[in-house]
Amino acid sequence: MKKTMTIVLLMLLSVGANAQKEVFQKYKGMEGVTTLHVPKFLMRLAGRASKEAQTLTDRVSHIRVLSCEEESLAKKIKADALAAYKRDGYEEMMRVNDEGEQVRIYHRALKDGKNEYAILAVDDELAIVNVVGRLSLEELDQVNDMID
Repeated sequence: MKKTMTIVLLMLLSVGANAQKEVFQKYKGMEGVTTLHVPKFLMRLAGRASKEAQTLTDRVSHIRVLSCEEESLAKKIKADALAAYKRDGYEEMMRVNDEGEQVRIYHRALKDGKNEYAILAVDDELAIVNVVGRLSLEELDQVNDMID
């Protein structure tokens, strides 16, 4: 019984760790959806631009971006993402509504001192930016500036 409980617990933990990845995988390749995955080694290449950029990119494990301009599909993606955030223990850190644009930033702590941030932005289109690394909220803002 104890072994079965351990296996179930490990399965549940692995599902939570991949929640954002699942949303990205579900919509990857769909008409009207653009996805981008920037792994650690590409972050290191981007960091060569300056010492400040290198310090920042060394702290990032990966970045994923999903965007969608199709309104009905964007609503479904948003609903799936929000359900994943709720299910997997993300904390809403910030909510901004400005001139028709809605931005929400979610956070959850991962093991080994890493953080996972999800930025959900909706205006004429939907964009989700997922960043994992040893970053503070201030450093996340700098990463966001780099990819804008």
